[in-house]
Amino acid sequence: MRDIIRDLADKDQHNLKLRFQVGLGIILFCFCLFTTTFIYHFQKNLLEEETFRQTDLVMMSLESTRSYIREILRPRMYEELGEDQFIIEAMSTSYITRVIMDRFKDALPDFKYRRVAINARNPDYEANEEERKMIEYFRTHPAEQEWHTVKRMASERYFTLYRPVTFNSACMHCHGDPEDAPSTIRISYGESRGFHRIDDEIGGVLSISIPLEESLAEIWRGAFRMFAAVLILALLLYFTIWVLFHQLIITNLQDLLTLFRTTLGGGEKQEIPHNIKGHKEELEELFRSARTLVRDLRESRSSLVEHTDNLELIVADRTEALKLSENRARKQVKKRNKELSLHNTLTSLITSTEDLQTTLRRVLQEALQVIPAKGAGIYLYDNKMNTYTLQTSEKASTLEPHLDSIEHDQIRTVPAEKYDMLNVSIPLSCRNRLLGIMLITELRCETLDDALQELLLSIGQQIGLTIESMQNMQSLRQSTALLQSVFEGISDPLILLAPDGSLLMANQSFLLRNNLNATDVLGKSIETISLNQQCLFSGQLKDLDLIKGGQHAKEVQLDDGSTFVISFYPIVNSDESVQAIVCLAKDISVIKETEQRIQQTEKLVAVGQLAAGVAHEINNPLGVILCNTDIIKEENKDNEEVYSDICIIERHAENCKRIVADLLDFSHSGEPGIDPRPESVNISIENVISMIGQQFRKNQIELQLNLDDRLPHCLIDSRRIQQVLVNLIMNGIQAIDNGGKISISTRSEDGEIFIDIEDDGVGIEKEIVDKIFNPFFSTKGSGHGTGLGLSVSYGIIREHNGEIRVQSTPGHGSCFTIILPMAQESLSDE
Repeated sequence: MRDIIRDLADKDQHNLKLRFQVGLGIILFCFCLFTTTFIYHFQKNLLEEETFRQTDLVMMSLESTRSYIREILRPRMYEELGEDQFIIEAMSTSYITRVIMDRFKDALPDFKYRRVAINARNPDYEANEEERKMIEYFRTHPAEQEWHTVKRMASERYFTLYRPVTFNSACMHCHGDPEDAPSTIRISYGESRGFHRIDDEIGGVLSISIPLEESLAEIWRGAFRMFAAVLILALLLYFTIWVLFHQLIITNLQDLLTLFRTTLGGGEKQEIPHNIKGHKEELEELFRSARTLVRDLRESRSSLVEHTDNLELIVADRTEALKLSENRARKQVKKRNKELSLHNTLTSLITSTEDLQTTLRRVLQEALQVIPAKGAGIYLYDNKMNTYTLQTSEKASTLEPHLDSIEHDQIRTVPAEKYDMLNVSIPLSCRNRLLGIMLITELRCETLDDALQELLLSIGQQIGLTIESMQNMQSLRQSTALLQSVFEGISDPLILLAPDGSLLMANQSFLLRNNLNATDVLGKSIETISLNQQCLFSGQLKDLDLIKGGQHAKEVQLDDGSTFVISFYPIVNSDESVQAIVCLAKDISVIKETEQRIQQTEKLVAVGQLAAGVAHEINNPLGVILCNTDIIKEENKDNEEVYSDICIIERHAENCKRIVADLLDFSHSGEPGIDPRPESVNISIENVISMIGQQFRKNQIELQLNLDDRLPHCLIDSRRIQQVLVNLIMNGIQAIDNGGKISISTRSEDGEIFIDIEDDGVGIEKEIVDKIFNPFFSTKGSGHGTGLGLSVSYGIIREHNGEIRVQSTPGHGSCFTIILPMAQESLSDE
């Protein structure tokens, strides 16, 4: 059986040359085939891309034609002929583009163009099954605007480009409701097809097909010619490789055979027989010589095995010695690893967040895993008692709670109670300062060598560094907590900014005011935070010269009317560069409002005194003038010209009298002339509405009442309050154009009653809102008001210990709010 296998192997080796020749031929043939296929597909793709550009160009020219017809020609034809006329040859984009492409086909008869639709107006252009599939494809893929493919038509291949036909609003006149379509179209095509389209509906498809059969055949012929040329080159390469193989491989094989013959022949060189010719025989002899060499090597191996048996005992002894040395080395490495792990643990505890007692206990546990002692304890120096106090211990219950204050920087040993045992004290120092002592109990004397003493000193220094770091960290945490509590305790918005404007810290007042979360805004620019809402500190730093140092203050008014004083305190480094900026905002809106009220009251008092004096001086002459006008009118009833002039004088005198009356009312508004009684504000509002209701109907103004039925009584002089309501409502009517709306509502809150009178008129400019309660200030034209209505109303509300406020947005209306205190009985009921 072994001989059969050997013969098969010889036969297989003999066919090595043949396999090499066949393999090389197959590789070269596959290379030719791959190259030809690659060139064919490359040229085919180039043809498809060029065809696509041509069809796309045709599509664009057709689209330009259709656009011209839709946007220019068709509207112009409608202007000339009317909306009911439709000339297909000049106004139908489908017809015109088909005619253009029919003429285009005269030059290229194989060129195919189709514009079809579902339910087409002309049945000849009804979409076939394949075109309906394309229409459905474009409907389900609205983002796709074209689709192209190479397909076979009537035994020829064509490149076809499809694009959807979308019906837009310009098409609805002819393709929408048949009733709206021009009569010419209905007469020509009827009313059943081509109508009822929807805006932006994909109802058809455009296709352009260009024949590719001839071009693809030419590409195939070129590829075949390329294959033949490459095949010829491959054959030349094949013979070249074979010649090189013969010269380089076979010649060297002959030299190798000579070496084998000399070696296997016992040192005598054998000549190459003359009957061995050709490469096949040389390879056969090479394989035979190799097998002979392998047989000799096997015999040599058997001899070496016998010699190896004698060496096993020596190797076993050396192996045992190496194992013992390895075990000792492993123990040393394990010991050093424990020491390194202890140092790493002590280093990591420097930044620990645990308390000192827990950390020291963990230090002892880790140290006792390295130090061969029974127990240990750590003492820390107490400045007040001038002693070392035991902080924690591990397996050392006999340790004293206190040790006398001693100074030592080296390890000290004291004999223990047990024989051959020592108690060792290790200084815990840092930066040449003794922080404490670690006392180790029951350490064997023979283990305390120089290496262990060096390790204990190193551990003591590391523990001292850890203790100092944790004490400093604890002091820092306490200081940080104190600073944070002070920072958060400030009720005004307070932040800390970096020089580049990024937010470093912010107290709760700032975060709550701006509805922010600290984790979301810290580190971000203050300008970025203010993009979504108005921020107190945004846009303020760019105008400040922080290099000069010192406090910088600004007064800022927000959109909601509140006023803040913003103070900036730069923190400057030693090189005069700005390290950070403390920003504090204080709300002074109440102070400003109080100042304005005081100023307004002082104005009213001064002007009231002046008005009283002027009114009394003018009233008497006006009475004389009106009396004489009545006499003259009686005497000149028949003289129309004189009578008319006297009527004019009388009218203007009456106007002056009304102004004087207003002055008197204004001057009396500061006097305690009201008669307050517990009454309902709702009733006063309803009385005023009944008096001036005609004004709402006359000006077509909608009135909305939202009066709280549970509104408690308040102490008011209903006559004076109604005077205020009339002034405010009439002002609202005059500010509204016909068709506006006025809303009146009442509510109670925190012991006060609120009356809101809101209109949707022209509003009040921001620049004059602060002036509307000034006496004689009016936005009406000359002769349409004295400017005393709001001043008088302001004085009346102040007499009732109340307040009147206004909110106005130019172009969107105004809202006046009257605030009155409740009656004491109502407060008691609540």
